[in-house]
Amino acid sequence: MANIPANPTVKSIIQGQSVTGSFAGFTVCATIAGTYAVFTGLKDANGVELAISGSPATIKFLEGQTYPIFVTSASLAATSANVLFYT
Repeated sequence: MANIPANPTVKSIIQGQSVTGSFAGFTVCATIAGTYAVFTGLKDANGVELAISGSPATIKFLEGQTYPIFVTSASLAATSANVLFYT
């Protein structure tokens, strides 16, 4: 059984895609492409940019883990693992 909260709404994004919305957290899916979710852009619910595109501030999260971080927007690198956002 997956270790993710039960939520009625989820949004999955793959390598190179972006998402905006109001999310309570995310799970990094296991993929062949990479063992980390590599965010080139990531903004929390307070508007703080945790990762910025084109900057050394790129951030990685390990696959198979669930992170309860409130997110309003995110962008994945082309080499990133897929990510499942939940509300």
